[in-house]
Amino acid sequence: MIDAKDLTRTFGNVTAVDRVTFHVEAGEVFGFLGPNGAGKTTTVRMLCCLISKTSGEARIADYVVGNEEDSLKIRKMIGLVPDNVGLYDELSAYENLDFYGKLYECSESQRRENIQRFL
Repeated sequence: MIDAKDLTRTFGNVTAVDRVTFHVEAGEVFGFLGPNGAGKTTTVRMLCCLISKTSGEARIADYVVGNEEDSLKIRKMIGLVPDNVGLYDELSAYENLDFYGKLYECSESQRRENIQRFL
């Protein structure tokens, strides 16, 4: 379940997302459509806890977007594949995986094991 109420994100004087409200039930298929620059990616990034919201409320299942304890749990639940995958060209495949493993607070031994499996 996803629940967003008056979700807003500003960058300085620019309002990228302006009081977006919607509800998606578990198992429901939901299309989030709009022209370039409408705030779709920014909204998804807020819901995935990749950027903070300026105001409003959002929940993913029983977790609150913006709550520090819930943010990691939300990120572990969601698989997001953006149009720009966010890999660093100057890092090797191993180093990219290690970098993201650290972001998700995986232990060093778990990172090594996962990296070997993924590669």
